Amino acid sequence: MSTKYDVSVIVINYNSKKYIDNLFDSLAGLVHSDFSYEVIVVDNASTDDSIAYLESKQYDSKMNLNIVRSDTNRGFAGGNNYGVKHAKGEYIVFLNNDTAVDKMWLEELYHFIKKNKNCVIANSKLLFFYDYIELTFQTKDKIVLKRDIEINNHIYYADGKFITNCLCEEKELVCFGHTTVKLPLLDGKAAHSFCIHTKLWNGDTDSIVVGKKEYKADKNGDVKIELNDEEVKQLKITLIQNAGSGIDKVYNGYDIGFCEADSSKYCKPYEINNGCGAAIIMKKEDFVACKGFDERFFMYYEDTDLSYRMKAGGGKIMFCPTSIVRHIHTGSSTEWSPFFTYHVYRNKLLFLYKNYNKKLFYMYYLRQYFDGIRSRDAAKKAGCKDAYRIAVKKQKNIRYKN
Repeated sequence: MSTKYDVSVIVINYNSKKYIDNLFDSLAGLVHSDFSYEVIVVDNASTDDSIAYLESKQYDSKMNLNIVRSDTNRGFAGGNNYGVKHAKGEYIVFLNNDTAVDKMWLEELYHFIKKNKNCVIANSKLLFFYDYIELTFQTKDKIVLKRDIEINNHIYYADGKFITNCLCEEKELVCFGHTTVKLPLLDGKAAHSFCIHTKLWNGDTDSIVVGKKEYKADKNGDVKIELNDEEVKQLKITLIQNAGSGIDKVYNGYDIGFCEADSSKYCKPYEINNGCGAAIIMKKEDFVACKGFDERFFMYYEDTDLSYRMKAGGGKIMFCPTSIVRHIHTGSSTEWSPFFTYHVYRNKLLFLYKNYNKKLFYMYYLRQYFDGIRSRDAAKKAGCKDAYRIAVKKQKNIRYKN
């Protein structure tokens, strides 16, 4: 298999103009001391001006940039397969577009897989894009906050992933003495102001604690928190988005370390069950020998399915802690939207059918389908039905549209 570069980095673009500056500015600063690389952008039939914008930025003068256009949206699986057909590297890297990479990201990842001869896939350390400030609460009963919070004049809808021991309602957070809420530093490491609007607050006993400081609500019911540069530096928490991936006891995929603080636990390499397609490296010849991503998956579980095929010959999948990527997470789809739900429910079943056995497939098919009935969720039911049609009836792939 002829090669021109040591590494081909493949990025899928679909109406992703808002991510271009962060990603490509970081790629332009990559250290690559003793190897060459190219960046292949596969445009999945975007309808915005993202590619025209990318071309106008002239990143090709800073890297070996190759933009290839697909006339249809091939999804993550098909788009990356299409990118590999144009790749001229000995190694290929799949990188999500909603990321920014550390300058040593590729240097560390490339040398890690070269050094570990039995490693067939190496997984970067994925950190959430922003660092966070943690709030705790002092109350004799409960504190009710509006879920929309002002951060440096941005309106931020508090994300349940970063909230613990709290009743998260659509427009309110019901917080107790053991609640923690983590808020993102949306403007990087600089000073930040937070304005938290309260709905139920006892002025005598209630407070929000940040570090060692207590903050009270003013006469309008607003809690205003001002942190200078030094306070941000001392109090910020870096959170893991993915330190490798796994499959739990009921065959759901999960991210190792998800929402945990980055710590020494995630600063050493270890073997993992499967890789996360947001930032992984492998030999192109190994990927091609495994016939690439299964395009029936479109997106979600396709990286897990590939991992099982890649390690079938006895190779290992490894976590590389020194290869660091900042990741927005679900930047191309909204978490638990109908589109997301459909593909997760469908692709879990396809994964079971391919990599385990039919008995397990039918058991989870029934469980998931009746879950869709109970919850009156059309996307769940459609995902199950289409998994059955694709796997059992061998019909052409069907994609749910909300």
